Amino acid sequence: MALILVIDDETDACRLMERILSADGHRVFGFTEVEAAMRWLDDNVPDLAILDIKLQSTDGISLLKAMRLRDPFMKVIMIVGTSSVEAANLAIGQGIDAYLVKPLELDELEQRVASALALEQAR
Repeated sequence: MALILVIDDETDACRLMERILSADGHRVFGFTEVEAAMRWLDDNVPDLAILDIKLQSTDGISLLKAMRLRDPFMKVIMIVGTSSVEAANLAIGQGIDAYLVKPLELDELEQRVASALALEQAR
């Protein structure tokens, strides 16, 4: 299955995504700190990254841009809050593959991940 990177500064949300996607057979590495995730990216190339748009040390758009410098074709799902429609549109403009709205619906998470990975395999 796929190698998935999850970055969300909310520990519970990060662990939930790790647990659900691991149960689906994926290898999932979750980080609550951007710096640790970027160090992990020095040695790993995920099939998919799931990023929260609001992080403590930076915003998800800036992180997305930094990650795209490493891999311009990285598949990305952005997580936004219910009041972040503008942010979701900005993220779409940056070429994300999908977005999810918090609170997360687990079925929707699994569906979006499957769709993004199908695009990756088609590439």
